[in-house]
Amino acid sequence: MTILRLPLTVEFLGTPEAGKTTTVHRLEEVLSREYRTSIAQESAEIVPSIFPKGSMEAHFWMRLNTAQYLLENKVSKDSHDVLLIDRGIVDTLFWDYYYQNIGKLSSEQVKIARDFLKSIGISLPDLVVLMTTTPEEAIRRRGGEGRIVTMDFLKRFNHLLQSFIKTVSCPVFYLDTTGLSKDEVIDILLKKIYEL
Repeated sequence: MTILRLPLTVEFLGTPEAGKTTTVHRLEEVLSREYRTSIAQESAEIVPSIFPKGSMEAHFWMRLNTAQYLLENKVSKDSHDVLLIDRGIVDTLFWDYYYQNIGKLSSEQVKIARDFLKSIGISLPDLVVLMTTTPEEAIRRRGGEGRIVTMDFLKRFNHLLQSFIKTVSCPVFYLDTTGLSKDEVIDILLKKIYEL
């Protein structure tokens, strides 16, 4: 049995179609054999239909939903040994950065959002796994361009993600999944998680 420093919180974010959700669920399956492992569901998957996809209202709802889940887990200290977060707080901070760069949020609004998270005791994870893939591979995996996920969007997304991640003050593990099998991704991440 490998010994981890527990509890351990790992957040996944990155390029659309890089394999984040698939990886989180496969890691949970493996880690739960030795540890009480929980998954914080991606809030983007459960946004109420009253909020249009890609809207600022949906973005703010996702932040509040994620913060609520993490706050509840902080209070319930014995709920898990390992918490895997599919696009959590660091992801919401990235989207603030993204929206600021395209002119939808001001720097003051971004600061208020960060201060809010700190004020309610939401801290950064023990590890951020930044999963990326090329725009071409993301579109191939998706089966073509969509309404929102286009080649131009993915290029801007990856560029801003690389700039943003340099500002994150917790450990970050970079993983380009282009050309990797699902098993290779899991093996690489298990080694990294056990290093912690």
